[in-house]
Amino acid sequence: MKMKPVVFLCASYALIAGCSGDGQKSAISGNIADAGGQTIYLERYVNNRGVITDSTVIASDGSFVIKPAQPLEKDFYRVLLNDRDYVVLIADSTQTIRIEAQAGKIGETACVKGSDDTALLQEFEEAYNELASKIEAPTARLREPGLSDADVLRMKEEVVKARKQLADYVRHWLESNSSTPAAIAAVQALDMRTDLPQYQRVVKDLSQSFGHTVHYRQLKQKVEFASTGGLQQGQEILDPRSMPQQRVEGVLIALGKEAPEIALPDPSGTTRKLSDLRGKVVLLDFWASWCGPCRRENPAVVKAYDEYNKDGFEVFSVSLDKEKTKWIEAIAQDGLGWPNHVSDLRGWESKPAADFGVHSIPFPVLIDRDGKVIAYGPNVRGPMLEAHLKQVFGR
Repeated sequence: MKMKPVVFLCASYALIAGCSGDGQKSAISGNIADAGGQTIYLERYVNNRGVITDSTVIASDGSFVIKPAQPLEKDFYRVLLNDRDYVVLIADSTQTIRIEAQAGKIGETACVKGSDDTALLQEFEEAYNELASKIEAPTARLREPGLSDADVLRMKEEVVKARKQLADYVRHWLESNSSTPAAIAAVQALDMRTDLPQYQRVVKDLSQSFGHTVHYRQLKQKVEFASTGGLQQGQEILDPRSMPQQRVEGVLIALGKEAPEIALPDPSGTTRKLSDLRGKVVLLDFWASWCGPCRRENPAVVKAYDEYNKDGFEVFSVSLDKEKTKWIEAIAQDGLGWPNHVSDLRGWESKPAADFGVHSIPFPVLIDRDGKVIAYGPNVRGPMLEAHLKQVFGR
């Protein structure tokens, strides 16, 4: 359960303190072992998209110096060999940045010097990941066969306790650091429904120093959306993925509340409705063919379907794909044998995604026989899904 960077949300990263060395001012220098002859890039966020703006060829000994063509405003940046091998920085042109890392695993080995904001983010991430690791042991136990109901309940209680400790740490950290750019990453580890004041504080405290960035404006938009229960008239959506998981006022996703209706076509064009499954226990699963975490989660969903379908368990999959062919291919490749696959092929602009406040996938929602929400989000992924179904079906 590694923390993900707030920028370029595709992979985990780690920043490790303890390197030494001097870099060149207004430049980013360093050494990437085993990368001689490769090109290393600097990526900025321009017009709400990551854009490579500067690059250099790494010397045979791994050394490099990237000299940005334009001064760097304080913001999140990415230094990368490719989309899977990179490190995220919080930097500007007043800083002397040096990076040392191993090619092929820059995110895991990057040692960054010269940026206090990056160091602060590093410290937060290290503590966060240590606490998050306490969730992993009871979660792994839930995968073990033959657990009694008492064992399942105890493991779930341990997970809940560990998650509370993690959230408490984040809240405490923000008390002293809400005015730093790293707070944009940190606060998003909290559930906006229960911690909206923390989000509001970060938005307020960063308005002057970091308000020029897209990342700040996206966070501010999420907070405004959650605070008002919807978009203000004329408000632009900077990125649909920046919307909160659930609305705070006029909540659409809430335990014990009836799930909103979904009526969309399946691959053959036949309209399928979520309400048609009333009387069944349903996993509503938001996913997409291009979503790596979704595809990795699919075997657990298939296993649950095969195990409990005969007891009255169904899966209702809502794809955020835009290309029908890739959607259909992924269904076949992953063996998603249930009939309820729907999509309006509008990607992040999908109406059900907006109705449910989905801003990241996979986003599962477990619904009872009466159409009411039992659980949603991380609590319904992997072994936690199986644990819920064991309780529901009594085996």
